[in-house]
Amino acid sequence: MLTFIDDYSRNVWLYFLKHKYDVFDQFEKFKALIEKQLDEQIKCLRTNNGMEFFSTYFIEFCEKEGIVRQCTVPKTPQ
Repeated sequence: MLTFIDDYSRNVWLYFLKHKYDVFDQFEKFKALIEKQLDEQIKCLRTNNGMEFFSTYFIEFCEKEGIVRQCTVPKTPQ
């Protein structure tokens, strides 16, 4: 399960994934949805320390798009 939460509006988007490696593809689709439907840009992405968020493709994509990445502190579920 992949969850995106907007810190400002608290809107939640929930996606069910079969495999962890599908996270990058789903994030690309989510980013396109936000940009086209809401006419907004993703400026910051806060993730847990899961390895699915640290692939080379994911890091390079965020750098190319100007998305600041923040990681949560390990073992803090809040």
